[in-house]
Amino acid sequence: RESWSWREGDLAKARMRLERRPVSVERTKGSEILFGIAPCSLALSQPRRDLFRLFLKQSSGSRRLVMSEFVLQATARGVPVHHVPRRELDALCRGQVHQGVCLEASPLRFKSLEEDEKPHLGDEENPNQRLIWLVLEQIQDPMNLGALLRSAYFLGVDRVVTSQRNSCPLTPTVSKASSGAMEVFDVYSTDDLRGFLKAKTAEGWEIVGTVSNPEDVENVPVVSCLEFQWNRPVIIVIGSEGEGLSLETQLLCHRMLAIPPGRALHPGIESLNVSVATGIILHSICSQKLRHGS
Repeated sequence: RESWSWREGDLAKARMRLERRPVSVERTKGSEILFGIAPCSLALSQPRRDLFRLFLKQSSGSRRLVMSEFVLQATARGVPVHHVPRRELDALCRGQVHQGVCLEASPLRFKSLEEDEKPHLGDEENPNQRLIWLVLEQIQDPMNLGALLRSAYFLGVDRVVTSQRNSCPLTPTVSKASSGAMEVFDVYSTDDLRGFLKAKTAEGWEIVGTVSNPEDVENVPVVSCLEFQWNRPVIIVIGSEGEGLSLETQLLCHRMLAIPPGRALHPGIESLNVSVATGIILHSICSQKLRHGS
């Protein structure tokens, strides 16, 4: 009896070890794992990625209807569906919040500005078309980049352009943080940010930078985002999380925007997170576009 009890205990421990061991999934070369309901659903709805396999959590309970929709989406695209234990999903996306869904797919790349050479000022009959582009200089945190893309998409920004150097790539974490906006919204990149801004100035665009502390800016006028008025295509330039806009980029701006605080601020908490600040500024500017109906 003692021997049987000992064997039973050993079997239980061995079973627990097996359950904890990550399940090995052989990945398609060059693929990545998207995770989360919104990114995976939107990726399945768009032709932008090559899709290899959809992984759904077994016994999804209250999300059974959502999982059935995923099966229909995947079937329509010819993507194989695998129902797997939660631990396998955890291993696939390295412990990120997957909501019971992972999708193996090819990566998304930035588009180059040369890929889109159509006129950017609108028709000759309407040279003052109210276009808004968002330019990101060295945004490195994928959560910030995702939040920025989500805000830009929601608020009606016409294009997002990032600097190639020291910028976060378009990863699954960015897609999740953007709530899937990255899957439907093209993001462009340039390896010559200053040359790009000079060219847009020559085309008649206004270049507007952003700053958390107006006293840090010299030789460029600073205005409150609440007072900013515009009547020609505008580019809003956002700087990196730690340093803000580089001095070289600041000097290419026609004006700088600041967000007025609602109280006297303690030292050390005098600025906002870059994605929050950008959301406030974009709302202030894009709302003028809505009011003018263009």
